[in-house]
Amino acid sequence: MKCRLCGSENVKLFLDLGQQPLANKYPTKEAFETEDFFPLKMFFCLSCKNVQLGDIVSRERMFEDYYYLSSVNPGLVRHFQDLAKKLVSAKFVVDIGSNDGILLKPLKALGVKAIGVDPSINVSKIANDQGLTTLTAFFDRVTAEEIKKTYGRSDMVVASSVFTHLENPHQLIDDVKTVLTDDGTFIIEVEYIGNILKNIQFERFYLDRIFYYSLTSLTHLFESHGMCISDVERIEPHGGSLRVAAHKNGHYTAQQKSVRDLLEEEKNLSLSTLEEFRQNVDTQISALKNKLAEYKKDGLNVAGYGAPARVATICNYGSIGPSLIAFIVDDSPLKQNRFSPGTHIPIVSRNYLRDHATDVLVVFAYEYFDDIKKKTGGGYRYLLPIPPREVM
Repeated sequence: MKCRLCGSENVKLFLDLGQQPLANKYPTKEAFETEDFFPLKMFFCLSCKNVQLGDIVSRERMFEDYYYLSSVNPGLVRHFQDLAKKLVSAKFVVDIGSNDGILLKPLKALGVKAIGVDPSINVSKIANDQGLTTLTAFFDRVTAEEIKKTYGRSDMVVASSVFTHLENPHQLIDDVKTVLTDDGTFIIEVEYIGNILKNIQFERFYLDRIFYYSLTSLTHLFESHGMCISDVERIEPHGGSLRVAAHKNGHYTAQQKSVRDLLEEEKNLSLSTLEEFRQNVDTQISALKNKLAEYKKDGLNVAGYGAPARVATICNYGSIGPSLIAFIVDDSPLKQNRFSPGTHIPIVSRNYLRDHATDVLVVFAYEYFDDIKKKTGGGYRYLLPIPPREVM
């Protein structure tokens, strides 16, 4: 296959995670028999240092009916409150993939003009019902022209955890340039392949996300559209991400040292790095399954907390189902009374946990561990899944 980002044929398979369900589709019991599975194979482009899926599921099928709500995570709420404060001087913000309005809400509170764009019918309705102006659409040329005609051009376009999902990031950048003022800033927050590899976060590979970026691949991408990256910042969400600021050529401040330093660091990213990662993946999934089997042998009751998309990758690749994890607590009402994709572990509310004896909680949403510990009041043994380790 050719690299979908740069067109190079210098692309190598490095990880095969087998057949996987759609990670953010939480089936009811009636839907078990019709649940679809697709191959999840990861490829690395040696030319632009981008990681990408081999097979793609249509974005319409993936996102028009969606079960991810950003605002149920207190850590993400704080993250976007902080981002809103950084954007307070903007005249007009367009938030692409705005979900339930997690950034729009603090921007509105600060008096910043802002609108969101999100393709999910059910999630964008939640935002609009709160008075957070959200267009229910994919961000494309038609949407960009509509925004420009109705609201004017934007000096600040934001796309948080969107770029990895795009089938055609080239088209999105062109569409952003349509609505962005000449001296405006395009900010993206994107899951970082460097953190995925360093922390063995194979669970972050799933069918929702097509691309897994390095700063090197992002630089290639933006330069091919007459844009330059001026700054990069490491941020915490989604296991470690990058916040990147890009500008139209001729309309940006000098490239920051942070960009030069990370590009230099990524020169060590190679196929051998990824092959070592693949070996670690199998070691860690075996260790997790063995740990869960050990709990069961000892007569301990095990449940999970948090049902993010990574639950699908971990549990399906590890063949981990209700016999090892009785149920998973999730605070999103959209997921409750449904089941984990593929392995069909029941997903329940926090009230269920209070009424069912549990000794161990597998914290799938591990980056929010401190918040989860507060919610559950302690008193459990907490297991972070990859690599498996108990924490206090």
